[in-house]
Amino acid sequence: MKPKRTFTNKFKRQVIEELLSGISTRAQISRKHNLSGGLINHWKEQYEKGKFGNEPTHEAAFKERIKELECMIGRLAMDNDL
Repeated sequence: MKPKRTFTNKFKRQVIEELLSGISTRAQISRKHNLSGGLINHWKEQYEKGKFGNEPTHEAAFKERIKELECMIGRLAMDNDL
């Protein structure tokens, strides 16, 4: 069984910024660093939320806020039904 690899936030941020800048495609990055496409997508979502010490993108911040508000509406609706 292969040992689990761990990556630093700095490395993850570097990989995603390379992807977003257009220097390399997802497939090129995947081959270069031996990473799966799904993992790169996951890191990209985290990057947009600002999880790697970067500023979150506006779109991701709005989506996160909408998610929080929808949960709050659900809780309030349940309270009202009771």
